Amino acid sequence: MVDEEEYRRTFNQVVTSPCPFEKAIFRRVCSCRRAEKTNIAEREVVNCRSADAQRNCVEFLHHLRRRANFALGMTRTPGALPHAKAIKIQCGGLLGLQQTLDPFVEEPRVSDVHALVGRALKRFENISDVPYDKIVRFVHQYQVRVRARSRRTSNERSDV
Repeated sequence: MVDEEEYRRTFNQVVTSPCPFEKAIFRRVCSCRRAEKTNIAEREVVNCRSADAQRNCVEFLHHLRRRANFALGMTRTPGALPHAKAIKIQCGGLLGLQQTLDPFVEEPRVSDVHALVGRALKRFENISDVPYDKIVRFVHQYQVRVRARSRRTSNERSDV
């Protein structure tokens, strides 16, 4: 097992441009041609291979977070979000952006985040002009699936 401090040092050396949609990529809700997965010890991380793409995604996510507080049941935007809320923002936000740009798409998955954010920039010219009110509905509706834990009945428990 890797010491947490050593992991952080290695992470900062390896991940120079972290993907802001890492959780959505790990959930397989999306993929991105600019994403590069890397393993550090037992953990997998996602680095963005394009500084421009990363900057656009960070800006989109920033605006989305500010506007999605109410949908997440929050009154302000704290530093780091709890894991489940971050997943709702990332997954619901990307699916909402996809539906906003193409209401007839039936794919419940974003094939390329970089291309999607690029299309939004072309259509709205500025990332702050994206209709976030439409996208926030998808954030609110996105269901974070909880992995089923194996439960043993009282008859299966061993008395140790």
